Amino acid sequence: MNKKPLYIFLMILSLSVSGCWVTRIAVNSIEDSIFDEPRKVKKINNPVLDSVKIAVLWAGHSTSLVQLYDKVIIFDPFFNKRFSGLMLRKTELGLYVDSLKKLDAILVSHPHIDHLSFSSIDILADKFPNAKLVFPKGVEYYLPGYNLDMVRLDAADTKFKRFIGESVYVDGMKVTPVFAYHFGGRYGFDTYSWLEEGVTGYIVEYKDVSVYYSGDTGYYDKAFKEIGKNFRINVAIIPIGPCRNCDSIGFRFHTSSIEALELFKDLNADFMIPVHYGAPKYFTDENKPLDVMNQLLNDSTYAFRDLRDKVITLKVGEQKAWK
Repeated sequence: MNKKPLYIFLMILSLSVSGCWVTRIAVNSIEDSIFDEPRKVKKINNPVLDSVKIAVLWAGHSTSLVQLYDKVIIFDPFFNKRFSGLMLRKTELGLYVDSLKKLDAILVSHPHIDHLSFSSIDILADKFPNAKLVFPKGVEYYLPGYNLDMVRLDAADTKFKRFIGESVYVDGMKVTPVFAYHFGGRYGFDTYSWLEEGVTGYIVEYKDVSVYYSGDTGYYDKAFKEIGKNFRINVAIIPIGPCRNCDSIGFRFHTSSIEALELFKDLNADFMIPVHYGAPKYFTDENKPLDVMNQLLNDSTYAFRDLRDKVITLKVGEQKAWK
């Protein structure tokens, strides 16, 4: 059965349902979307570096350009000016795509509109036709016919049973899908009606370095402690929003600021780079997750002060390199 026409109908219907939180967020953003423009940011002209072990460039929202020695990958590329055509991104994309000279793989964590952008992958597919497109099982239902080498992964179990999936090799990099507590689908109704699959985090290992990218996830300590025991992680890219009360726990499908720090501790990674804030306005100010995280790192009543030098906050368009 071809579900795509039905998906489109349900997307429109879901946005029109009174009380839907997506609708409320969109309505709150309409004025900004019509009358404002994204803030300009400083960008790097050539983000692919020589003689580097690891480099991470945060392009905004969750989009992260990662270099492991000579390999270049991008997680959840989202280059659009607006989310779902309604929510304006507060800062422009922090990446000159035209200046990107190399790309080996595109890794998509799940099919939600702010993580799987068809037009953004179109741009990368045209520029880098030899790049691999990596995604968890279930995402293929939403993918157009890109002229790319598709790599579908059997993701870890999101039902709190199997936290580490089967590894594959992508251009010499070992890519392992790991637990992410989120939901698949794309348009709302497909998530709950068909219980679609298609959610993962990633561990990417190459030579003697590794990077963890969580995608969207809620917090479940048992899963992340097991991941931390099984992998030696150098850099962990972890979302800190959206959240209403960002110093509270129990947000299920996203980590709040405090849950993201707990997740980082469980992984026992060397460094953390926070993402998934600052672009669209969700429930509160788009930078509230960052403000709360910084308060937690500096508050002596929390056990996070020893993490202050390990949490690296990047500006949109900024890059951190380890040589």
